[in-house]
Amino acid sequence: MSQPAISRHIANLEERNGAKLFDRSRTGVRLTEAGRRFHTGVAPALGMISKAASEIATASTGERVVIACSDPASHYLLRPRHNALREALGERSQIQPVIFHRYSRNLPLDPVADVVLDWESTIGAEDRVVLFREAVRPVCSPEFAATHSDTLDGPVSGWDGLTFLEPGGTGGSWASWKDWFQAAGHPEPESRFMSFDNYVYSLEAAVEGQGIALGWRNFVDRHLETGALVALGDGYVESDNHFCGALTEQGRVRPIARMCLSFLERSAFLHEDA
Repeated sequence: MSQPAISRHIANLEERNGAKLFDRSRTGVRLTEAGRRFHTGVAPALGMISKAASEIATASTGERVVIACSDPASHYLLRPRHNALREALGERSQIQPVIFHRYSRNLPLDPVADVVLDWESTIGAEDRVVLFREAVRPVCSPEFAATHSDTLDGPVSGWDGLTFLEPGGTGGSWASWKDWFQAAGHPEPESRFMSFDNYVYSLEAAVEGQGIALGWRNFVDRHLETGALVALGDGYVESDNHFCGALTEQGRVRPIARMCLSFLERSAFLHEDA
């Protein structure tokens, strides 16, 4: 949901209850005393509703596992492994990805997630397994590489003036163009940066020949395998960050969730430089 939509829902809720539920300040949003009492009262009922809905869905369609992850993780990591995961969990199993926006740090309430996939800085250490280490390298379309071959075949210091595609949320706990240029021994160039809110969009823009994207290992592999993108530079630059999977409180008591996480841990993620 968008922030304005959430604000409207909160305003309607406060109006219906005749009480202020949140205190808002420059440092954040906190529950008022009335808000805490209201949450204490309704949370068990909402939990019962969610549990009943889950039980009905399970009884009618087979056992379901809910995986909370980002849109890029769903698109590039889960989708290619969907059939193999479903086969590992059983033919009647249901795999439901739900989009988890890491900036909010709040998991979806409905459906309740069993497994969370994200960078280790976001999820807790309990029941966490490392899936792969973060590694990035520049990628672009074959057409873009051919058009700018003289520049790209030269040193990175000569790449000034090219267009670089920036994934959404740079400046967080994952790698950025600045990190890559520092690893390449060249300060961030005075180049044109085109920003995108979604990493999937930045890669698709690279496929269309709009510029050079930062390719994350295991996310960009299929584009490289099909030739839609070509790799630039001398290889992947690794960081100390890791992409992980973890069980939620609900997932810890569900065998199918543990099976799902074990499958992902054994999955064919690349761990070595390519």
